[in-house]
Amino acid sequence: MSFLGSLLQELQEQLQHESIEVTAAQVAEAAESERLNVTLAGGVMHRLKQQALAEGRSCSSLANFLIEDGLRRHGTLR
Repeated sequence: MSFLGSLLQELQEQLQHESIEVTAAQVAEAAESERLNVTLAGGVMHRLKQQALAEGRSCSSLANFLIEDGLRRHGTLR
C-alpha cells in the first residue's frame, strides 16, 4: 500500500471511531512532509518554470527534487 493510501486508511479508521471532523491542520500534521514558502528571483523562477515544463512536472515537484539533490550533494542527506 502506498504512503498516501495508508494515511487515508488511518484517517478513515479514526473517523469511524470518532464523530469529529478532521481539519486540514490534522492532515498536515499526520503527513511526514512540511510546506515551505520561498521567494525566488524572477530569472530563477523563469528557469524553474521552463525546466519543469520541459520535464512535464510541476514547479513544486522540480523544486523539491532540486533541493533534495542539492542537500545530498552537500552531504546533509544520506
